[in-house]
Amino acid sequence: MKKLIFLSFVLAMYLMWLTSCSSSKSGENNNLLSEQVFTVKVIPVEVKEIDKLLEINSSVESWKKVHLVPSSPGKIEKIMVDVGSVVQEEQLIAKMDPTQYQSTKLQLNQLEKDYRRMDSLVKIEAISKQQFEQFKTNYEVTKNSYSFLENNVFLKAPISGIVTARYYNEGEMFSAAPNTKDGKAALITIEQINILKALVDIPESFFKLIKTNTPVEVLFGIYPDQIFEGKIHQIYPTIDPISKTFRVEISIPNKNNLLRPGMFSVTKIKLGKVIATIVPSIAVQKLQGTARYFVFKKENYIVRQVFVNREQIIDNYTVVYSPDLKVKDSIVVVGQEKLIDGAKIKVVQ
Repeated sequence: MKKLIFLSFVLAMYLMWLTSCSSSKSGENNNLLSEQVFTVKVIPVEVKEIDKLLEINSSVESWKKVHLVPSSPGKIEKIMVDVGSVVQEEQLIAKMDPTQYQSTKLQLNQLEKDYRRMDSLVKIEAISKQQFEQFKTNYEVTKNSYSFLENNVFLKAPISGIVTARYYNEGEMFSAAPNTKDGKAALITIEQINILKALVDIPESFFKLIKTNTPVEVLFGIYPDQIFEGKIHQIYPTIDPISKTFRVEISIPNKNNLLRPGMFSVTKIKLGKVIATIVPSIAVQKLQGTARYFVFKKENYIVRQVFVNREQIIDNYTVVYSPDLKVKDSIVVVGQEKLIDGAKIKVVQ
């Protein structure tokens, strides 16, 4: 037992010595790094008038999407379309069990006859107005019920488009349980794809520059040599408090039906000419493991790490923004890979 305690003590002392050595070496390395002078080249930051272009990745959606359902659960008697069917607005799509509808129709036909007869009787005061009003109310309720059942039995397309999904077969019971990717219930899904839309989230700093009807270029990887023209259709009125972005809806005419919902796209919005700060792209570095970018700015004989918002790329230059970066500030363009904040430098031509 004493031998075990002694060995444990020796092991603990050895680990403490290793830690001490490691810390000492780390401190020595940091001191050496802080004393090292790095040879670099610098150039001044430029300010230039450019065509402001905002590029945002997105995916396109159908202009309208409808999950068609009857008003209440019931047996499906017939479905007239299938996936890929092109349908027109008000076209008959499906027919539900008509039993209750037919019964109500017979009842309404009889009430209509009685209504005309009682209307004549009230005019000659053969019945009281109160009796007539009570009958009229019953007639109106039955008429509304019939209209509801008619819409429930004969399902018509509310929009023109293409059937993109079918979830039931004839003879099955529609249960109204959610069965679509959107978490909704449906017999079929109809989408309007002759026009598509892209929903893009834009940083709030651009809010004053974005206007409705602004022309937009949309690029698709599947068609590398084609540019699809669109325009800003709608600007959402609020800023997301977390991402500090606002949403814009872009309409894209689907020429020759080349595009499909779900395709990946790059949206380019031209914002006109602006004065911008530009630096060589080789000077802009990404902080490892993050989405942050920075440059090294010369301050006398040391460098300071300055974080920037990276925007569009023009040839070999990148448009950047930072309140700590001014025109004619010198930034490192050669030798920046080995630098850290506060490193000493020697500038060569």
